[in-house]
Amino acid sequence: MDDPEEEERLKKKMHNCLKKLEDSDFYNKFVEQLQSPQVLNNILRAASAESEQQIQMVVYGIGSIANSEKSRLQLCLALLLKRNFSWVGRIEVFDPILSASECGIMESLGCTILAVNEQGMRTAESPTLFFMPHCAALLYDNVLRANWSPVLLNRIILLGNSFGSYLEQLSEFHRSPVASTRYIMTVADHMDEFRIQTVSDDFFAAFHHTSWHFFALDASLDLKVLPV
Repeated sequence: MDDPEEEERLKKKMHNCLKKLEDSDFYNKFVEQLQSPQVLNNILRAASAESEQQIQMVVYGIGSIANSEKSRLQLCLALLLKRNFSWVGRIEVFDPILSASECGIMESLGCTILAVNEQGMRTAESPTLFFMPHCAALLYDNVLRANWSPVLLNRIILLGNSFGSYLEQLSEFHRSPVASTRYIMTVADHMDEFRIQTVSDDFFAAFHHTSWHFFALDASLDLKVLPV
């Protein structure tokens, strides 16, 4: 996208999307849940694990904001979290399909674009919110694998596909864990999950089956990965 007029149109789309989302019943319900004691206490616990004032956000797999309304809505939710909640720190973004122009627009909105494809293998050196709506299961598994100790898992928050749904699917088909979900299945007994409500059809495609995931593990726990 090298056309300045196209870039201006995309900036306008992002502005309109932010307003649409912030004024929606979906966002009101999202904030209401976020501020509930059960969710907020988990967020504050993750931050206090390292006595941090803010939690950095890493956004993976956001898709093309030029070509997808779903991607724009997902990015706008990340931006509203940053705008409206003081505990959210910097936002780092990566998706291999992003164009230079899309990256420039994201940077103008306050995001930092990662130069390297981490493939989800980011170790949480400080409290980190992984914002990953509708990513592939393997990417979630990579995040968990990169943080596979109680100390590291307790630092992370994951907003993305419901791990509970993955468990239900395996149970329904009587399947043992596959390679792409080994860490998801193993950690399921050590997490709290809160599924968000999509409320209306306008936001279903962008956020269906999306949940908050929090981890509170005893520091002495010896985590064993399920065999495949």
